[in-house]
Amino acid sequence: MNISYISNSACPSKLPSSLQIVKTCEYLSKYGNQVFLILPNTYDTNLSIFNFYNIKYNFEIIRLFRFKKFPIGLNYYIFSFLSFLKAKKISDLIITRNYFVTFLCFLFRKKCIIELHNDIINESRIVRLIYSIFNILNSKSVQKIICISQAVKKKYVDDFGLHNKKNIIVLPSGSSLDIKYKNSLNKKRLKLGYFGTINPSRGINIILKLAQTDKQNDYYIFGGSKNQIENLKKRYKLRNLYLKPYQHYKIIQNIFSKMDILLMPYSNKVTVSGNVSNTAKFMSPLKLFDYMSAGRLIISSDIEVLREVVNHNQCIFVKNYLNPISWLHEIKKIKNNLIKKNIIGKNSYKKSKIYSHKYRVLRYLEK
Repeated sequence: MNISYISNSACPSKLPSSLQIVKTCEYLSKYGNQVFLILPNTYDTNLSIFNFYNIKYNFEIIRLFRFKKFPIGLNYYIFSFLSFLKAKKISDLIITRNYFVTFLCFLFRKKCIIELHNDIINESRIVRLIYSIFNILNSKSVQKIICISQAVKKKYVDDFGLHNKKNIIVLPSGSSLDIKYKNSLNKKRLKLGYFGTINPSRGINIILKLAQTDKQNDYYIFGGSKNQIENLKKRYKLRNLYLKPYQHYKIIQNIFSKMDILLMPYSNKVTVSGNVSNTAKFMSPLKLFDYMSAGRLIISSDIEVLREVVNHNQCIFVKNYLNPISWLHEIKKIKNNLIKKNIIGKNSYKKSKIYSHKYRVLRYLEK
């Protein structure tokens, strides 16, 4: 089958969404499809997508060169229309997160799959108006609706009357890391790692306060730009705090394996780059699935949507997660309990096997 994936995002980039899109294309290609990834021309010309994301199964990349910035405003609609025209000619099926592209598929009766990650309220007024007038998500053109969490599915089922639509499925994010499980060892000093965006909503401030307070353990932050990391180094001169910029996906698994505990200190309002909306109700963070694949103990903010994937047997949840003292309390409790630390880490590792990009793509292609 010829499949086009239309994405508005810069690629390669440090955004988790770009990683997931590329890995989806990779595994679609693995299973014998001719895959085209259609993108704006927003990327670092010195980087190769295939090297950056450690791609093993190649696909074709098509860039619309007139779009040198992320398409917003009028450019969003122009990019969507031109991308659709290109995809319509070369593919049997279109996959996208773009609501306007899905509308065009509806108008021109082109088969498509839409992946939903958040509430449609975050879209433009025009898009919201179109979806209120036309029964797009219930149409025959939309072959499948992929929701990243049960919370997302419930939102769209209730708001758009999709109660009888059988092809709306929940597919959380996944990981393609291949890490061999090893038990944690008993150590006087633990290595606690965070991998991801340098953003207050992702809990960076919690980790910095922990490093200031907890001198018995070492804290590692991998993420953000070189400038962000340099600014943090100037502000926090701590001997137990190690700061590194974003690491490429193909080397990240070696770093995961060196950690004893992996941290997910989300706040009660989670935002993404370029968007002020709160995704805490709906998110399915790639970070969680990569952490699970590492087989290390995860300590996380107790956010309801995360419990769709893991429970207390696979993760330690911090109830009062906005308070650094609560995190420190959980860290101290688990530090001297090596057996519990390994049991929870191994449970998480085992469960990670059902959350992979390979599995997601197989569900995409069903029927």
